[in-house]
Amino acid sequence: MPFSQIIRLSSAVNGIEYLLYVRTPPSYADNPERRYRIVLTLDADYSFPLCAMHLEHLADRMDQGPDAILVSVAYAGAYPDRDRYRAERTRDYTPIAFPTGGYGPEFQRNSGGGPRFLDVLTDEVLPLIEARFRTAPGQRTLVGHSYGGLFCCWVLQERPHAFDQYLSVSPSLWYADEWLLVREAAGERAALTRPTLFYLGVGSWEEQPERNQRMVSQARRFGELLAARGDSNLQHEVRVFEDETHASIFPAAFSTGIRHLHYAARNSA
Repeated sequence: MPFSQIIRLSSAVNGIEYLLYVRTPPSYADNPERRYRIVLTLDADYSFPLCAMHLEHLADRMDQGPDAILVSVAYAGAYPDRDRYRAERTRDYTPIAFPTGGYGPEFQRNSGGGPRFLDVLTDEVLPLIEARFRTAPGQRTLVGHSYGGLFCCWVLQERPHAFDQYLSVSPSLWYADEWLLVREAAGERAALTRPTLFYLGVGSWEEQPERNQRMVSQARRFGELLAARGDSNLQHEVRVFEDETHASIFPAAFSTGIRHLHYAARNSA
């Protein structure tokens, strides 16, 4: 892929070897003084090619999206080993350990590594990118889907200053008996210290009570809890995309969400 490179990172925080897929926008070489927003996505093997080309497409057409540096976090040697990939993301994207759910007990034994993975991002990944590339100070967007979406919601609670924009797609808010929703309702969250934008997208077909799947209801509940904060530093939006499943939702939610975040940031500047 043009304008792209892979950076290998052996984490001193959790001992995991990561691959950082990095793509600078086509305009990067044109103006050596210009600085760019970081858009950091999880699940790189899927998200990187899709997000890279779509970011360029939106930015190139009437400023519909950010001209950004895309950074996607992958696992060295995990692709296409599906079981290893599931184990890696279960460990990194879940904020607490829980024995059931997700891909099943075998994978849940790895759960609960979210706090250390957040340290990897804030103490290793982001400083590395900011040292090597012309980034705009403080302009960071975090994007995640499913368990990755859960991670986005948790970072908003736990360490919101790490990013100023969040795009959570179909977050697994059911995780650990709705632990994150309970935590939000109880006010167990860090205070926002600057304007923060949060966008959540979920597919209408993800609400199937007969199968004990209530992801739409849970997403709406999280939106209600965010509104109940009454925090002037937080702008948030929850959207249900018709005719989208858990597998199909990411492209639609990323396209719409990244545009809405871009417009909101531009209009509030």
